[in-house]
Amino acid sequence: MSKNAPMLKEEISIPTFEAPVDSPFSWLRETTAAIRDQLLVHGAVMVHGLPIDGPDGLAEARNSLGVDNFTPTEAFNHRSDFGNHILSPISWPLDRHICPVQESSFSRTFPSVVLTACVTPPDGDGRAYLGDARRIGQHLPAHLADRVRTDGWTMARTFHAGFGISWQEAFSRTDRASLEELLKTEGIESEWLPNGALHTVRHLPGFIDHPVTGDVCWFNQLSFLNAGSLEPAERRFMARAFGKYLPMDSFFGDGSPLSEEDVKAIDHAYDSSRIDVPWRRGDLLITDNVSMALGRSPIAGAPEFLVALGQGH
Repeated sequence: MSKNAPMLKEEISIPTFEAPVDSPFSWLRETTAAIRDQLLVHGAVMVHGLPIDGPDGLAEARNSLGVDNFTPTEAFNHRSDFGNHILSPISWPLDRHICPVQESSFSRTFPSVVLTACVTPPDGDGRAYLGDARRIGQHLPAHLADRVRTDGWTMARTFHAGFGISWQEAFSRTDRASLEELLKTEGIESEWLPNGALHTVRHLPGFIDHPVTGDVCWFNQLSFLNAGSLEPAERRFMARAFGKYLPMDSFFGDGSPLSEEDVKAIDHAYDSSRIDVPWRRGDLLITDNVSMALGRSPIAGAPEFLVALGQGH
C-alpha cells in the first residue's frame, strides 16, 4: 500500500460498547446479540474496558462471544502461538504501516471474524486501519474493478530455504506426501524447483458475497502481496536473489501482471474507504473478516496485541 496513506476525506466511525467494571465477561455474553447485529451492519465493533491482560483474557472474551476457533490452512508469516488458538499479529516492522487485509484471503478457507485485543497500547498516535470491503470496489476505476470481478486474481508464492517462513511452518506439514495431498485439496498448483524450493500458484475470486448479508465484498490481497508494493531497494534485492520466483507476488486472474497504475489505484481505493481507530488499553476490536479488512499505522513504543481467529456468523 502507499507509503504515506492520506487522511480520510470523510469522518467514519464504528459502533463502540463500554464494558462495566463488575462482571465484564458476563456482560459481554449478555451483549453478544447486540454486538453481532452491529457487526453485520458496520463490519467492525469496538469494546472498551475489558480486563484483557494476556492470552487467557482474550480466550475468555472469545468464549463469551460464542466465537468458535479457526485454524488457517496456510500461514502468511511467523506469529507467536500462545496456545488455546491465541496468536500474535503477523510479524511486521513497527515503523511500517500494514495495508488493511482480510485474514487468509489467499486461501479457500478463512475465518469469519477476527478479535484483536490491545494489552499495551502503542506510544503516540498508533491506530488500527480498517478498510470497508463493501466500498473498495466503488473507489476503483470501473475497468479495474470489472476485471477483478470477472477474472479474480492469482497469487504466486515460493518457499526458499533460509528466507522467511518455510513450507513446513506455513502448512504445518513435515513431509512432501502430506503436503502435496493438502495442496491438491486446496486447489493450489505446485512444483519443486531445481534448487529444492517449493513454488505454488492459486487462482481465487477477487470479490465474494458475504455469507449472511449477501453484500458483494472486495476479498483479495492483490496490492498487499504485489511486488510493486515493495520498497524499490527491496524489490531490486528480491529480483536479483530470486528472479521471477519471488517469495510473494500477485497477478490478475489470467496471470497478467499489475501495472504501477493498477497498484496505485487499489491503494487509493483502500485509502478512500479507510476508517482510523485509536487504541486504548483493554480494547477489543471485533472485525467481520469478509466485509472489513484490518491493518495498522506505523506504531511506536512496546505495544502488545493479541489475535484470535474464529467462526462466528
